[in-house]
Amino acid sequence: LSRLADVQWPTSGPSSRDARRGRHSPRLRAPTLSTTSLRTQAPVILMILRVRTPSGGTLKLRVEPSLGFDAFLTQAAAEAGLPSAACSLSLNRKESLSPAPGTPLSQVGLAGGDLLYLLSSEPGSGGAATAAPPPAAAAPVAAPAA
Repeated sequence: LSRLADVQWPTSGPSSRDARRGRHSPRLRAPTLSTTSLRTQAPVILMILRVRTPSGGTLKLRVEPSLGFDAFLTQAAAEAGLPSAACSLSLNRKESLSPAPGTPLSQVGLAGGDLLYLLSSEPGSGGAATAAPPPAAAAPVAAPAA
């Protein structure tokens, strides 16, 4: 019943005050909700995090800042087609982020637009964690003196 108090019943004619005084017969239209009743829900703010996959592609994931880090890792791994148990996330491709389970993304220090790297220990995934180091430049070999 509290929402009925927020309903405004528009009338046709010069003004609703004239309608209350009986100056003309009001014709009722469909009720409309006032804007104050629509403001009761807080807007959901999403942030976009970019995730570079082991294959070199980039995912753009829209998530809530209150989402847990482990849930985000599972989502990113699923989007990349990898098992989440074999994946980790990094900001610099070297050190994996490892917050406590259930820590919200906002408390990890991530902000909208950040680029994260999905590291995989899965063989054959091409991940940075399993990639072989680049071959060293061949040093000239001196020929044995005869």
